[in-house]
Amino acid sequence: DSGLGEAFEAAMKNPDEINVIDWKPYGPSAGALASFLSTGIKQYGKLIGVFCTQMPPESKPIDSSVVLTDAISKLDDFFLDFKFEIPPPAQTIADKLYAVSDKWSALEQVFKGSRSMQALQDIVSQSTAFDAATTGLEEVWIDAAWAAAPTLEGTKMLLASKQLALLQSMCKDAVLLGMDGFATTRQDIKNSLAAYEANHVLLVNGNKRRLAKTDVAETEAEEGLNVLASAQAAWEALKPELQGIADGGTATEPTLRKVVELTADAVKSMGAAATYFTTTTRTTTMMTLEILAPMPLTGDWPAGQTFRTTALLAEALINQEQSLLLGFLLHHV
Repeated sequence: DSGLGEAFEAAMKNPDEINVIDWKPYGPSAGALASFLSTGIKQYGKLIGVFCTQMPPESKPIDSSVVLTDAISKLDDFFLDFKFEIPPPAQTIADKLYAVSDKWSALEQVFKGSRSMQALQDIVSQSTAFDAATTGLEEVWIDAAWAAAPTLEGTKMLLASKQLALLQSMCKDAVLLGMDGFATTRQDIKNSLAAYEANHVLLVNGNKRRLAKTDVAETEAEEGLNVLASAQAAWEALKPELQGIADGGTATEPTLRKVVELTADAVKSMGAAATYFTTTTRTTTMMTLEILAPMPLTGDWPAGQTFRTTALLAEALINQEQSLLLGFLLHHV
């Protein structure tokens, strides 16, 4: 009762054909998705055995419908959470947010419609207005963040998110180059390549002291450097493929498949870096709330050391999750 078993049975039933068993969880591979090919082995016209082979993970097709549906759902949830968050966003931010939401609503209908070349052209053309509205939201958000808390590294957080956008943009441009009828050029990819690498250097090294909202501080924490190193490693795997297309290489189906897969890896790594910067900045700019927590460190029952370890763990969880004391940084003394 497994993919391998189905492959064996299929080959016994149809020994003269290449039988394909679709991807499904396979126990001996720790539940990972597996696909099998099988065919019969004959000698002098008599079936004497079955040959089966498990397909390598990289041969699994990309289910674009599932990826698109998941992305649409996540973006819908984002707008819902942002619109009705507590406390609500300032009016200037809310105005820009609703402008972006309106552009997205129009795009979403195209994404959910029938697949056609016209639909793709509509998505490409409407994306320009959506990107412009998003830029407007980013600008007022940075202004408001700087005005409310100059220590908040809003520009650095925004820079990390722009890296994600650049990765996705380069992947899109590479795919469009492989199709006819679009205005994307190889120079567009070259420009994005240069911007991505310049932004990475800025995230690592910073540019100035924190004197203006556009300043970016150097990344010094080991965890921050580690997530950026991981993002750089994923980028170095993707860059040659994009550079080859930008320099005139043909955007063939195998090449584009590799670009899409490597972009997914790079987005995942850069997403971890973006999450690090946003969560770390948040916990270092919240209002400190000190709580007196006496613990028995001496006497007949000196259980304070154990209690203190538990209290520190609880403190870290409360500060990180922000579900009990929203906006506060708990510190027991």
